[in-house]
Amino acid sequence: MQEGQRTVRLRLHIARVLRYHVLMCARYVIYSKGTRILKAFRAVGPASGLRPSYNVAPTQSVPIVIRPDEANRLVMARWGLIPRWAKDMKIGNKMINARAETLHEKPSFRNLLKTHRCLVVADGFYEWKHEGGRKLPLFITLKDRHPFGMAGLYSEWKDPEGRMVTTCTIATTAANRLLGEVHKRMPVILAPGDEEEWLRPEALSPKELMGILRAYPEDEMDMYPVSPEVNRPSNDSPENIKRVS
Repeated sequence: MQEGQRTVRLRLHIARVLRYHVLMCARYVIYSKGTRILKAFRAVGPASGLRPSYNVAPTQSVPIVIRPDEANRLVMARWGLIPRWAKDMKIGNKMINARAETLHEKPSFRNLLKTHRCLVVADGFYEWKHEGGRKLPLFITLKDRHPFGMAGLYSEWKDPEGRMVTTCTIATTAANRLLGEVHKRMPVILAPGDEEEWLRPEALSPKELMGILRAYPEDEMDMYPVSPEVNRPSNDSPENIKRVS
């Protein structure tokens, strides 16, 4: 194939990725201490370097759990997946989410789905409700307030200086009835049993994927309004997740 044809196909592929990309989970929260995260996900790794963030935004460094060998490992990754073939890391800004239904179809995700699955650790996430011309922020978390793992994929990309950068994306699925009030999509939150299935190194069949990449039960989740101060990504404060009337 001539170089010009490769370039055209690459541009078409990027356009398709961006067209089907659904911006859903674009801001979330992680406040659990590192020791609690390691225990919750039966993982090994440095726990002292983690700091709480009440307004995690794309391109920031976030904790993820991977299983490159026999042990679950906690590592840091840049939020916004950069495919190994990418020339510019800016593509990651548009790949913070990935539709669960088409992970096995998209060239950017298909191979990663076989070998590079991960858990993106969180304590909750934000969504916005449109009401009277305003965007009202809501905080969504689990009723038991335990940290949870969102199904994700990770990639290792080499920057122009030759440095390896670990990046990740969060899988989304059709919203449950609770989230359906504000958005058609929600991140795939995995139950403990599904976490083990998602992280095991073997490839998953389509049937197994369908059983894992589903909406979390709405009766185990809590959603409530929070201050519009969260609308500013630079505002990183525990006040962000306090309930407001």
